[in-house]
Amino acid sequence: DLKMAVIRDKKVIATSKDRGIKPIFDVYTMNHSLLKDSYVADRVIGKAAAIFLIHGKIKGLYTDLISDVAMDVLEEAGIEVEYKKKVPFILNREGNDLCPIESIARKSDNINELISGIEEFFIKVGMIKNEK
Repeated sequence: DLKMAVIRDKKVIATSKDRGIKPIFDVYTMNHSLLKDSYVADRVIGKAAAIFLIHGKIKGLYTDLISDVAMDVLEEAGIEVEYKKKVPFILNREGNDLCPIESIARKSDNINELISGIEEFFIKVGMIKNEK
């Protein structure tokens, strides 16, 4: 049932059953120190997730599915990556267009802009409430 797990010193320190970018987004924005020197397992990794993991200073990643650009930025950052399948890009849930989070990530490599863009998307789709 788990969609994401963070492991450090052979102990599971965070898990999530949420789908998409939400587990990595939540860990990074709520307590990114959990990621430092950890190993992460997640089902799908696109560029946005890769940026959060790099900024969180993880050591390694296991994923079922990774995009080419995510693989490139993780390798460039020196992070060990193990995966089942690599694809040119991550598609939306319907499989007919680019994942909306990937579209947001294409527009910025700046972590704060990425967080803002994803928060706006979450508000738009009702995943989080607008508290402004």
